[in-house]
Amino acid sequence: MIRQQNYVRNLFETVFDVTHDDDFTMHEPPSHEEILSFKRGEGEGPNPDDLRIDMKGTISSKWNKAVVDILLEKLLQKKDDPEYWGDMPKRSNTYFEDLIVKKLTRARSSWKNAQPHLNEEGELENIDEVEKRMITTKEERDRVGRGYTRRMNVGGCRFGCSNTKR
Repeated sequence: MIRQQNYVRNLFETVFDVTHDDDFTMHEPPSHEEILSFKRGEGEGPNPDDLRIDMKGTISSKWNKAVVDILLEKLLQKKDDPEYWGDMPKRSNTYFEDLIVKKLTRARSSWKNAQPHLNEEGELENIDEVEKRMITTKEERDRVGRGYTRRMNVGGCRFGCSNTKR
């Protein structure tokens, strides 16, 4: 499964020019007018050459479904290239669509976390407060992850590591 995720990750790097989900904090979503126009059947919808995600709507919005379809099509075009695809086992289009939707969901979460929230006074955060909140959240997430990893490493060896002296 990791190899298939790498293909999706590479696709996002190419299409959106990002290397991590956190890079989506600077993503410029389409305008509300573009989204409404497409929803009504009047607009062109997402541009495959300048793909933008509807960050404010739902992941299942008409716009985002079109984005998923474009991304899936771009990914499946690579399947015919043996140098790119290699000896990848066969997977259904639905499988890859699911990987793309999960990646889009993470990207949207990163973008939403970077938007100003209301502070204790009921006012929108300024850019410094947003940055401080994001750094604090990341540090807490990293701290919890390190604790989990430590518990797994220490606990795992206590119950079955054959190379460890007791």
